[in-house]
Amino acid sequence: MNKHTLKNLIKIDEPPNNNTSVMTQEKIHKLVSVSINTQVLEEEKGYVLFKYLGVKMALLSDEIHNRMRIISPITKYSNLAPNIKDSLMHSNFHLALDARYAVSEDTLYAAFIHPLSTLNEEDLDSAIKQVCNLASSFGKTYSSGQLDFTHKR
Repeated sequence: MNKHTLKNLIKIDEPPNNNTSVMTQEKIHKLVSVSINTQVLEEEKGYVLFKYLGVKMALLSDEIHNRMRIISPITKYSNLAPNIKDSLMHSNFHLALDARYAVSEDTLYAAFIHPLSTLNEEDLDSAIKQVCNLASSFGKTYSSGQLDFTHKR
């Protein structure tokens, strides 16, 4: 049995083997295009417009800034009643997992935002499902469908 001290562990030059590969725009585009229940409508570098289970979404990615996002437009934000806006905030705290409701240029979106390089295939699959669930449940349960912090144990 080998004895390891801090001193000889520091001398080890081999990087740890974490069996992960860096996500790229090319990989993420391919994963979306071959995903079951996904129909690609339009694609160019850094952008994929697609439908997942009938919900229109856009995947936006930027390797230089190491960011990606999946968004699904829902409705015009300024037309929403205050109680609906409160429901969105409640959902972001209690009912959404990694996807959230977000607003940009007076449009309400379901959105998932993450560093591109550390995203893995399972996270991408979960993100697509969560964005779909948030967009589909707007006006009803406002839920990503995978988490609920409102129930006390």
